Amino acid sequence: MTAVRAPWTASCRARLALRRTSVRSAGFTLIELMLAIAILALITTLMWSSFSQASRNKKRIEAQQERTHTVRTALLRMAREIEMSFLSESEEPDATLPRTQFLAVSRPDVDELWLTSFAHQRLRAGAPESDAAAIGYFGERDPEDRRILNLMRKESRRLVPKDPHEIPGETYVLCPDLVRLKFSYYDYRKKEWHDDWDSKVMGTNFLPSHVHIALTVLDDQGREQTYATDARIQLTDRVGYRN
Repeated sequence: MTAVRAPWTASCRARLALRRTSVRSAGFTLIELMLAIAILALITTLMWSSFSQASRNKKRIEAQQERTHTVRTALLRMAREIEMSFLSESEEPDATLPRTQFLAVSRPDVDELWLTSFAHQRLRAGAPESDAAAIGYFGERDPEDRRILNLMRKESRRLVPKDPHEIPGETYVLCPDLVRLKFSYYDYRKKEWHDDWDSKVMGTNFLPSHVHIALTVLDDQGREQTYATDARIQLTDRVGYRN
């Protein structure tokens, strides 16, 4: 006796089709995986490039701001100390050189300026110091890299009748790696500007009323950038000061 199979119903065919579809969609093909990995790698590369560029820009801007701050601090300090310059009428009679002077020498790169100023700050109580000091600005090559030119500042806490280059004092870098430093001095009596000044010479045995300071450095792209300011000296004539 032959068995008769039950005919396929619509529900049976639907369940079989669903089972076959589930088997086919159970995973990803190799091509799909490779495509997903490539897209992820592309997105990661783009994000890393953006973050890296942003980090470089941040460091560059911070370095530029730090450089600008250093230059402006140097200019403000020089201007303040020059504005408080003075010359004294009281000198030692047997001395060949005065204790107070204003000596400016023009150089091709960094001008030299030696002066006496009331800008000294006493940091220790009872120290044998006064408010006056001999201060000098000059250029000097960096001992570790001779290509770098530094602006140096020298200060002596005691006024002595000697050549300013020979007076012992504290020397340090005021502004590193500059291109040039230029001073200009205004003679209010003759109404003209000078590049040099010597208070020991007749005709300039007083102080200029204005000093123009121009400091040039290189920016992050290697271009010259000049910062300038002016200092106005109040005590242009000699004063009766003796320390």
